Order: sequence, then C-alpha cells, then structure tokens
Amino acid sequence: MRADGPVVVALDGSPHSALTLDWGVHEAVRRRADLLLVRTVDDAWQTMAWSWYPVPVGADLETRVKEYLDEQAAFVEERHPGLHVETRAMHGRVAPCLRELSSDAALVVVGARVRTGPGRTGSTGVHVAAHARCPVAVVRSDPFRATPADAAVVVGVDGSSASLVAAHLAAREAWMLGRPLRVVHARATIPDPYGRGSVPPLATDDEDDPTHRAALAVVDTLRAEHEGLTVELALVDDDPADALVTLGAAAALVVVGSRGLGSFRGMLLGSVSSAVLREATVPVMVVHDDG
Repeated sequence: MRADGPVVVALDGSPHSALTLDWGVHEAVRRRADLLLVRTVDDAWQTMAWSWYPVPVGADLETRVKEYLDEQAAFVEERHPGLHVETRAMHGRVAPCLRELSSDAALVVVGARVRTGPGRTGSTGVHVAAHARCPVAVVRSDPFRATPADAAVVVGVDGSSASLVAAHLAAREAWMLGRPLRVVHARATIPDPYGRGSVPPLATDDEDDPTHRAALAVVDTLRAEHEGLTVELALVDDDPADALVTLGAAAALVVVGSRGLGSFRGMLLGSVSSAVLREATVPVMVVHDDG
C-alpha cells in the first residue's frame, strides 16, 4: 500500500455508480490524492466463443467503456478543477483487476446495492476487500436516506493488531470528515438462538475486564493523537459483527480490520469483517494488518 497512491474508484455504469463516484471523489479531495476511474471489460466469454480466431469481438464494448469513463472524468474535473483524474479500462474480472491496482493505491472504492434480507451485499465487494493490498471502501447506502449531520465514524476494536490499524485509520477518516469517532468493543456472548441481530447490543460498564481496559487505552491514544476529535467508547456484550452492524446503522462509515486467513494474505476475510461487509447498510471500509 502506498500512502501517496491514488484513490481507485471502480464503476460499472449502473445508477449506483453515481453514488460510488461521488464518495470516491470526496475521499480523493480530502486526501489530496489523485483519482483513478476504472471499469472492467470481462470479455472472457467472447474469447471462448470465438476460440482462437483473431476477431476483435470486444472492440465496440471497449470503446463504449472508454467513452463512459471519459464522460465521468470530465464530469469530475468540471466540479473539481484541481483534482488530477485518470481513467483506465481493464480486461478481466473485477476482483483480480482491482487487486492488481491496489498494490500502488491508497484506497480502492467499490459500490454495492442495498438489498433486503440476509447477505445484503453481493460477493464482488467481499472478494475485492479480501484480496486487495490496500484499504477497501464498499459504498453501500440508500440514496434516498440522507446521512445525519452528526453521524459518527464507527470502528470495532478487539485488541488485535488488525483492529488497532483500523482504529487509527478510522480516527483519520473521522478527523477529515469532521465527525465524531465511536469505538466499539463487543465482548462475545452465547450465540443468539433466534438469529443474528434479533437482540440489541447490551451495554456494560464492566471496565475491570482486561479487554475492556485495552479498549479504553485505545481511546485514550486516539484522543491524544487527534486533537479536537471527539472519541467515545461503546462497551457491549454482543456478537462483534452484530454490534458493529447495529451500532453502525446510522453511521457515516464503519471501519473494520481483518487479519485474513488462509495460505496467502487476504485469501479469506475474518468472520467479523466478512459479516459486516455483507450485512451493513452504510459504507464499510476494510483495512488489513500488514504486520
């Protein structure tokens, strides 16, 4: 990950892309970073259908994609003259293409539609967040519901190094957005027999718990490092994913850390980050622990 890299925004031409683009542009402006607009051209089916014949079956599609990206870039440059914008049409599937770009990016932004029922988010955002080499923001919010002016940035901490990285990133995001930061530490309980989220998080004042004391120390550190930032701590007894989804329902952003499991880094998101990505209805940012 490069701190001075561009903000990469993945677009697909759907109506939701306007929300994804707007979110990514404002993030680039706040970070004073370049903006790279990307759309993938998945023409593998055409290659298979035409076998080895050298016929440019994807030429028209690629032309339309480039025209679309140029239109979006012109739209952004007109409203943000000082922002450096580039475009790139890539061939292949979304997740591998964005993983390739993430090595030199400061942030990758992808969109996801709001759905009802369990598993609200499609797999693309989850796959990108699992494999990317930089933080990934999955912009999933209802365009008809405005974000409250006092909405906080919410981050979960559990004492792991990944959650500490997430806490510092969340503090920076909250400071740039001019919003308060809410640090959530959930002490896992017995699984709810009626399903996830059926019982709201139960607040606790058991500050003698060692893990709670560690969360308090994180809050003290963030307050000291970010002068003027309002930081509050929520100590609850609940499933960590349920707590973040519930307490982050009205948030401007939910930030979660992931250590990743498997034979190589990012092969699989941790259970908490994966569940939050799939079930939250607000933008979620996933940050990996790079050691």
